[in-house]
Amino acid sequence: MRKLLICFFLTVLLLSNYLDSYSQEHVFISKINIYGNIKTESKIILRELPFKTGELVNIEDIPILLKEARNNLLNLSLFNIVQVYESHAQNSCNNYADSEVTIIIEERWYYWPLFGIILEEKSMGNWLRDPDWNYVTLETGIKANNIAGKNQTLKAVMTNGFNKGFYFEYSNINLSPNQKHLMDIIFKRSYSRVENVLSLNDQPYYIKSDSTYLNSSYSTTVTYTYRHSIHTRHKITADFTYKELDPAVLNENANYWGCQELKRRAYSLSYELVHDKRDKIQYPHNGYFLRTNIGGYTTNRFDIRHFSINGDLHYYGTLVDRLFYSARLQGGYSWSNTGGYIFDRAIGYDLVTMRGYYKYVADGQKYMIFSPTIKYNILPQTQYYLKFIPSLPKFNKFYFSLYGRIFSDIGYAWHNSPAEHNSLSNQLLYSLGAGLDIVAYYDITLALDYTLNHFGEHNFHISLSKPIK
Repeated sequence: MRKLLICFFLTVLLLSNYLDSYSQEHVFISKINIYGNIKTESKIILRELPFKTGELVNIEDIPILLKEARNNLLNLSLFNIVQVYESHAQNSCNNYADSEVTIIIEERWYYWPLFGIILEEKSMGNWLRDPDWNYVTLETGIKANNIAGKNQTLKAVMTNGFNKGFYFEYSNINLSPNQKHLMDIIFKRSYSRVENVLSLNDQPYYIKSDSTYLNSSYSTTVTYTYRHSIHTRHKITADFTYKELDPAVLNENANYWGCQELKRRAYSLSYELVHDKRDKIQYPHNGYFLRTNIGGYTTNRFDIRHFSINGDLHYYGTLVDRLFYSARLQGGYSWSNTGGYIFDRAIGYDLVTMRGYYKYVADGQKYMIFSPTIKYNILPQTQYYLKFIPSLPKFNKFYFSLYGRIFSDIGYAWHNSPAEHNSLSNQLLYSLGAGLDIVAYYDITLALDYTLNHFGEHNFHISLSKPIK
């Protein structure tokens, strides 16, 4: 009996010491304070935090969690400045210290007018010397972010002039209180006098018409997103498109879209997986981004069938202080039961580009691009107060940073039956270059690139890059 009592008291003593040690290693998230969210709903902010009220957290993990919380909130593209603090004190009612988290944000300006002028026929210099308004397309519209404070976006654009149409998008619509189920809706109507009908000498070849529209189309796109966690999204997209071509398109390229009909009703369905663990989506230093897409396309009579799968992997890391590296791998495969120029677009179309080949394209059914980059932070993020606009608090704080880059792109596009007048398919493409990036607020990144491709061509390119989401 005495031995049993001794064992019992030893067990209680060890358990007590263990619980005391455990309570010293953990804190209790008792409260989360949010300041500065004049428009944004608190639940939108709380959804991005890697912790929640009432949760026990290892005290050693707090700095990491606070940094992740700040990055997650900045990655919403709703705030210019985010500060996250934590303080904790021992609670006399229990063994755990109470932790209080404070979040201070500065919201962005959410309403932007959209205006664009597209010269369809002449260069800017030639047009200024001899203006011809018949060859000008005007785009006007509005983009509203964070509608009703729910992180929803509305975009509406009207097109007039040489080309006509409209574009309407309402995205990130919450379908559930926990913000795990979202929906995007897009309506598009266009009348275009310009059409890319084929690739010629490894460049897109466009035809124009003064008298008729070469392409008349409308489409409806619906995307359902299941946000499994903060960093993982599953997307299912369904699209219906009606398109009518002018005979001039097929006269120029009989193999434009796989048949000789001038009208087509087409349906497409795709699934996309996105896993995003980047620290900053605008200009990442560490982490990775993975996107995989599987899609199918068919006409209403199922006589045209097209299947595609593509992926995009980014990896970011730090070599030493202010010196970073990144690598991007893109690849894709497509199959069609019939030939068609619109189905064989590989490198140089949409977002699949190689630096140094901005004016070129490489057609094919398969492609792969590898892009390593070394970046050096020349000027760390610096904030300025613009005293001449004191009454506009969303604009009078300006910050930017400066990075230098050296990079290389290596790519290959496989084509089963390449055209004789194109040479970039089925051969290794590579380029080298150096660049300068100016990273500013409102997700503005100005990139200046100097490149050398395998032709020996030297090019200077300026672009405004957007965060990949």
